[in-house]
Amino acid sequence: MLIRNGLFQGSPPLLSCPEEGEELQLYLVVAEGAVSSVLVREAEGMQRPIYYVCHMLHGLEERYPIIDKFAFALVISARKLKPYFESHPIVVVPDQPLNKILTSPTLSG
Repeated sequence: MLIRNGLFQGSPPLLSCPEEGEELQLYLVVAEGAVSSVLVREAEGMQRPIYYVCHMLHGLEERYPIIDKFAFALVISARKLKPYFESHPIVVVPDQPLNKILTSPTLSG
């Protein structure tokens, strides 16, 4: 899903290891049937992935409004990436502008 959304071109790059205390970015992607994220670090002017998270939506999760899906993606990512959240500052970057998510009645429920 991350490749389709343009976060990675070509084949997915190898995972890298962050420096202690380094600021990391968490990219959130919400789709119809899944939420995913990738944790990345800046190195030599390029973004290097550290960890990928993907969760298929089932049952009621599929009917969440998009704002809830973003929150759900963040919760899933925070649980799986707890050691990174505890030892690094993290900037969360959604795949859509927040003002679009918050102001669109069809998207926010």
